[in-house]
Amino acid sequence: MTKPWTAPPLWSVPKVWAGQRCYILACGESVRQYRDQIPTLTGRVIAIKESLLLRPDPDIWFLSGEDCFENCCDLFPLFTGGEIVARGRSDERFPMTTKRIGRTTDPAHLSDDPTQVCGFDAGTSAINLAYLFGATEIVLLGYDMVGGRWATGLRPHTLPQPPEAQFRTHLGPLPALAAQLDAKGVKVWNTSPCSRAPFPYRSLSEVA
Repeated sequence: MTKPWTAPPLWSVPKVWAGQRCYILACGESVRQYRDQIPTLTGRVIAIKESLLLRPDPDIWFLSGEDCFENCCDLFPLFTGGEIVARGRSDERFPMTTKRIGRTTDPAHLSDDPTQVCGFDAGTSAINLAYLFGATEIVLLGYDMVGGRWATGLRPHTLPQPPEAQFRTHLGPLPALAAQLDAKGVKVWNTSPCSRAPFPYRSLSEVA
């Protein structure tokens, strides 16, 4: 009889990006405008789920959320980067080398615990992850919090158009998180002109 799968122990994020810039590639539609620039970005890179297609060699490929394996199962052979990190329970179908981190019970409080990240959505948790790695400048791409996904129409997804109620829930913790990051001296730039997230806007050409 096959033993039930047990989630691996939580990973402790090493603070190895101290003082560095980190680009976070989210999955909003606005990321399309930067498709030609993303492969040439220099600095640390966290790619969230399907954004691996835009940058197959990120430092971190970050996985989370319902149906994550179903939406990303064909992408695992494309990954040539550093580590795969999954938030929450992880999934027995992920590679055995996948690192697992937990999620805090308070989504609006920036986590200093290297085994946990805050936030409801993957993008917000990725911001906390970059902070735990020691990044002091974070550049967000495709962090729209509105509209569909950049890959909609190009590949199937179990939720191609997130509902407005979900966006409102995910936006809730962001003002508090933005203030906490600012107080800690971490600069966060949002390159999405349509984003509703409360981080200052800069075009990618201004910060890259």
